[in-house]
Amino acid sequence: MAIVNKKIVMMSMRDQMYDALRELILKNSYGPNAILQIDRLAEDFGVSATPVREALVRLEGDGLVSLIPNKGAQVTDIKEGDILNNWEMRRLLEPYAAGQSVSLIPDEEVLQLESEIRLFRGQPFDNDLYVDLDTKLHNLLYVHLSNGFLKDTIRRVHQMSIRIRYFPEGSTAMHEKVVHAVIQEHLAILDAIRTRNPETVSRQVSLHLQNGEARAMAALAGKV
Repeated sequence: MAIVNKKIVMMSMRDQMYDALRELILKNSYGPNAILQIDRLAEDFGVSATPVREALVRLEGDGLVSLIPNKGAQVTDIKEGDILNNWEMRRLLEPYAAGQSVSLIPDEEVLQLESEIRLFRGQPFDNDLYVDLDTKLHNLLYVHLSNGFLKDTIRRVHQMSIRIRYFPEGSTAMHEKVVHAVIQEHLAILDAIRTRNPETVSRQVSLHLQNGEARAMAALAGKV
């Protein structure tokens, strides 16, 4: 029996740095306008300056940073137009997808996610878990659709908008209020799914998105 040799492809240090910095920017650990110094990042991550520099070049191509010659980069700002454009796309796509999905979502998935959200609410805040649960909720509203083009479009919008979506939660003045409101709205969406009524769930998702846009605009105005 012939043995097929398979190469195990390891991520380069450059790719690892890119992924790490990108995640930190998208989750607003490095907030808008933050200065990323090459030497400091190299020290923090225990690497040489070269993979950091190469990662920052890629992040500039993604529109997430602006390079500062011989120093590092600055995380790009979040502007009003970014928020408005993001939520415009989400309002067009997500309520419709949720309405089309409502009869396809298994009861056990609704119950499991509700249990996880309620458990999270009673624990100390964990940002990674918060993002994970938010992602699960919004994925539930379209992943069971058969329209691959619609699903891919929503995925791309979500991917491009991660940093903007979680901008309000990074506001020290708004954080607790935002998290509590989002949890309640997510539970309301799950209740709406149980009705199996497309108009009910679409309306609840639309309300959630309207509130999310308002929270993002308030965070931008406060710049906290």
